[in-house]
Amino acid sequence: MKKLNMLKMVVVTLLFSMTLIGSMPVETSALSMPLRAVVNGDRLYFPDGQPFVDKQSRIQVPIRFIAEALGVQVSWDGKTKKALFHSGTTKVTLTIGKKEYEVSDKKLNMDTVALLKDGRTYVPARYVAEAFGAAVKWEQVIHTVYVTTQGSTSTPVKPEEKEKGTTTYFDGIPFNNVRDIDEYERMSVDKSEEFVLKLADQLTFVKENGKYVIKCTYPKIPEAYEWSLGVRVHFKKGGYISYSPITNFKENRIPNSGSFTKAVPISNASEVEYFNIIMSVSLKKSLGGTLPQETGAFNIVAEPGVSKSAIYIPQSGEYPQVAYKDFDFNKMFQW
Repeated sequence: MKKLNMLKMVVVTLLFSMTLIGSMPVETSALSMPLRAVVNGDRLYFPDGQPFVDKQSRIQVPIRFIAEALGVQVSWDGKTKKALFHSGTTKVTLTIGKKEYEVSDKKLNMDTVALLKDGRTYVPARYVAEAFGAAVKWEQVIHTVYVTTQGSTSTPVKPEEKEKGTTTYFDGIPFNNVRDIDEYERMSVDKSEEFVLKLADQLTFVKENGKYVIKCTYPKIPEAYEWSLGVRVHFKKGGYISYSPITNFKENRIPNSGSFTKAVPISNASEVEYFNIIMSVSLKKSLGGTLPQETGAFNIVAEPGVSKSAIYIPQSGEYPQVAYKDFDFNKMFQW
């Protein structure tokens, strides 16, 4: 019976998801949430060693990539185990395993250390970037570090770079109106994923004044786009209730901006069999034809005490699906 119920849940979930985002790839790569590095609006990709957060909660990145991103020269002294960065009059020296480091012959101390891992040299991004006048910001929700070069020691801006649009921050997420869209003016897959992860962090199922409610505060997004959010609560006795901005049932309608609190008509959380949530960022107006207005969506399914999944599903098969194994289900579902 349990297997039959699970099969029914999967079928209904797929139908619900396909209604909102169209067809989707079949295979899913079971990955934990990736650590992203974005420098001056451009995401860095690491073909070999991947960045990670160390025991001191500092972001460690492969030495070569942080140097290239900042436009500085780097050399490695294997005998002394020193990493040397150089640009203009600024020189930075880090020694593997030591908290003391040097910036233009001035000795300073970090709260972590550069280290060797799997035969590669890693350095703490914040200390290297800030030494060269860059600003570093960490967004925990979307697991992203943003590095922005500035001042006289930053990388010179090339003439062609000035044509890459304008970057504006929306609740901590930078969006560039040229680099972060595709040829159809839809939000890029990577940027859409950042925004929906932010929304997922702000959607909760809580109990207030004896009622079981769904609460949400939408993050701000660029003017040309709008949120698409659908929530289905399935019941053990059969049937379900759908909440979305486009439902024909006025009592189940939710906005697609601002905040909302919606009470679910149950007297006990044990009445719920499972939840299905799907969210995406879409263009406000269709460009015609059958082209989807979004580039991907975040699909969350949770059956209390049985199973749960959180998957980002790109529209194009060119990009892999990503399953977020470390998604905070306890924060979202508090009934």
